[in-house]
Amino acid sequence: MERLRIVITKHKTLLLYLVAGGLTTLVNYLVYFLVRYWQGEAFDILALLTEKSDDTAGFTVAHSAGVVCSVVFAYFVNKLMVFQTKHGNTRAVLREALAFFTSRAVTVLFEISAGVFLVSMLSFPEFATKLVLNVFVILLNYLLSVTIVFRKKEKSVEEE
Repeated sequence: MERLRIVITKHKTLLLYLVAGGLTTLVNYLVYFLVRYWQGEAFDILALLTEKSDDTAGFTVAHSAGVVCSVVFAYFVNKLMVFQTKHGNTRAVLREALAFFTSRAVTVLFEISAGVFLVSMLSFPEFATKLVLNVFVILLNYLLSVTIVFRKKEKSVEEE
């Protein structure tokens, strides 16, 4: 039990990020399925995992809506729950938000363009495509969050 506590303490940020990533992925899929439902698509998950879709435009709209909603959700969850950043001024908050949304714009463009390419050009099943792309995007987003967006600044000698 003590060993588990040490692992959790040592990897707290990563574990919280995985929980936040799961919630963010849930938002992504819920929005995707709602949009596909509103477009008249059936909720046949097995078909979405195995069959080619002829509705590239519908997939693109639903996929993009899910990605955009999940990115906005992710900013607040990561800021408040995972990295727990607090800033004393508006400029620092805006810098952090700009860095977050810029880094996410890169991964969103990758996710959407790769999704459209895999579904329309290579005839991959659309939901299976979303699943595979989500794994890559979550890993890339974590690396960008830790190294660029929410990195802990070292205090200079004057600040101490």
